Amino acid sequence: MTEETTTTPLSVFVTGATTGLGRTITRELVAQGYKVTGTVSSPGDANLVREDGGLPVFTDLFRASELASYLKMAKADVIVNAAPQVVNALPLHKPNWSYYGRLLSQGTAALVAAGAQAEVKFIVHASFAALYGDTHGQWADESASISTDSPLFVAAAQAESAVLEGDVPGCVLRAGFNYGPGSQSIQALRQALISRGMVSVGHKPASWIHNADLASAIALCITQRPAGEIFNIADDNPVSPAEFVDQFADSMGVARPGKGGLPPVLRQALVHPNERALLDISVKAQNAKAKEKLGWTLQYASIAAGIEQTLLAWRAAETV
Repeated sequence: MTEETTTTPLSVFVTGATTGLGRTITRELVAQGYKVTGTVSSPGDANLVREDGGLPVFTDLFRASELASYLKMAKADVIVNAAPQVVNALPLHKPNWSYYGRLLSQGTAALVAAGAQAEVKFIVHASFAALYGDTHGQWADESASISTDSPLFVAAAQAESAVLEGDVPGCVLRAGFNYGPGSQSIQALRQALISRGMVSVGHKPASWIHNADLASAIALCITQRPAGEIFNIADDNPVSPAEFVDQFADSMGVARPGKGGLPPVLRQALVHPNERALLDISVKAQNAKAKEKLGWTLQYASIAAGIEQTLLAWRAAETV
């Protein structure tokens, strides 16, 4: 009689585990057999992580020593830094820009330092395709230069450097605007469309990615651990934020919203520079490297398919 051998599942520590993206990542990794620990900030959030099959932890994302303690407790092999992706979206949910700027620069540095203390093996950091700045309608691959034209882009670049130059091997995924059923941004868009409000969005091409496709790319990086690499993670069909909003309205069966904007002087004074930076640039992120090197495939190659899945998920949730 032979003795059965068992293996301990790989342990993954996910920041921002109750964001739309974080929940999608947790479910994807749990389904693949990983043990997932996710950061939360309230008892209600903790219940969501448990629902998704993970273990919740309350921690300060700016304190390396506290993070290291939880990483050791979780016996984490890999860190997935997804929390800053809340602002990598249409900024209709009016995020706290100051907090997320600090989370990108200071929080990522603390996470990398904590990973080194806890002897974590790898870090996957979700970054921004918008970092390429305005590419004037041209495709940008991973060799293209990045922009520091806004405080957000400066913080995002600092976060990438912290991961790629830190003491723990890691990789960076430059994601298009993320969206999906749990996205704060998309929920804000839904409410704006239902209330027939005005929206202020850009009219230049932008890259997009459904949360499920970003989560699948993250899972591949956990398996393959491509240290020092940067990958563009975006769908095949860039469209402007205005086109995205119109497609969403059409799919919901509601009137397309007005897209009036503030006069330039008022916009300069009243709209946060990070919001202007995201909406005023033209970025078309080329995804060939991720497809070739990671073997990544898209489930939602265009926003039409991704929006339809989002609406189906909402309808399913409303019938439960």
